[in-house]
Amino acid sequence: MELLNFIGGAFVPAENKITFSKRSPFDDQVIAEVTASDAMDVVKAVQSAKKAAPAFRDFSLENRATLLQKMADYLELHADTVAYEEALHQGLPHHFVLENSVKVSIDILRRTVQSLSQQTPSDILLQPTGIVGIITSWNLSLRLVIERLAPTLAAGNVALIKVSELSPITGKILAEMLKAAQLPEGVVNIIQGHADVAQIIAGHPSVRAISAVGRSSTLESIAKAGLPLFKKLQLSGGVKNPLLILSETNLREYLPEILRSFVMGQGQLCWNTSRIFVVESLAPELLSLLKEYFASLQPLSDPRGSETWSPLISREAVTLIHNKIQSGISEHGKIYVGGAPEVSRTGFFYKPTVMLDLPNCSVLQQDELQGPLLLVTPVKYQHEALKWANTSYLAHSAVVWGPQEKAAKVASQLECAQVWMNSWMTGSQGAIFGHKQSSFGNFDMSWSGSFYSDVKKLAGTL
Repeated sequence: MELLNFIGGAFVPAENKITFSKRSPFDDQVIAEVTASDAMDVVKAVQSAKKAAPAFRDFSLENRATLLQKMADYLELHADTVAYEEALHQGLPHHFVLENSVKVSIDILRRTVQSLSQQTPSDILLQPTGIVGIITSWNLSLRLVIERLAPTLAAGNVALIKVSELSPITGKILAEMLKAAQLPEGVVNIIQGHADVAQIIAGHPSVRAISAVGRSSTLESIAKAGLPLFKKLQLSGGVKNPLLILSETNLREYLPEILRSFVMGQGQLCWNTSRIFVVESLAPELLSLLKEYFASLQPLSDPRGSETWSPLISREAVTLIHNKIQSGISEHGKIYVGGAPEVSRTGFFYKPTVMLDLPNCSVLQQDELQGPLLLVTPVKYQHEALKWANTSYLAHSAVVWGPQEKAAKVASQLECAQVWMNSWMTGSQGAIFGHKQSSFGNFDMSWSGSFYSDVKKLAGTL
């Protein structure tokens, strides 16, 4: 399979003719050759977007709604295939991608269609921002793009999308959807390539706004490129999500569901938890059940399988998490289970690892992790769990397990943008912009808001 750029309504290779290989996380086999774009391809995409912008900004709201509805219809018709393609490239279970990426994307598009029928106050004039740059990470990337593309198009903007080099298939899926919806040529241009392309897009003077999702270091480079030009920025990044287990939680009954927020995605998703704070009275039972649970896990060898132990996204990710685990050991952390690559498999599997006794102010307890490393910390009192959960400079989301009243009280005191109570990833919640250093910029996701539209206030009388 060859994965190309999508510029001016056509699939085209990079000007430099350079490619790189995308390998399957499941078996390390090459599954695609991907065009490696550079600055010249960004220039071509910007020119294409500029050419398409005047006509598209004059599209009526009804016509924009029709396009978005066609996009939703296409994804619904091809949902199973789209979910499988993304799952194969991202090393995730098919059913998880179907429910949490494809179906959520369909819902976002249809809700945006409905919002286009709402009346705007007579003293407010909404105009397109211009060229919107959309840059996303690899995990559930169709959903991440659609969250941003739907309001972009609804507002009459044109778009330049940079898909992750770790999930280049998303570019193909999006382009085929846009062609099926008969979107005018050049309204949406999609670029393949490595991280440097994202910085080029962010720094291009013709790109008026940047909405990006990624790790903290990626967003820092995007901000450095965009801020000197005073672009609109909408950045969602670093995570350090805690999971709190309160007293009276039935661990034996709910453990698989409790661990789902760690195991599903192996700590690589921005929604994953990487730390457990558990009351001391439940700690011995939890540790015993953890050892039993992880000993029984089997690797997921195919996206349509039923196993929950999925691979990491790349060989480099395996090396990175192994090095982080070694640094945790140097900080006096003790490995309870796991701690090594799974050598019996050809894919990018790493044994889910539980680490104990790591100081709460250590680097691993504070910095973001992207891999199957779960830090377990027993606490004597509930307020201690809150204290340490809130210590991190990252504050994306959290999960709380316990009696409803207790869980609700703890949720109200957690310093983060979203809290799941006795559940995790339960449907079509909106985009999450974390507190503290987890995000930056203008978080208005509505098409008529101040990020995707230039909102003009009309005053006086004629």
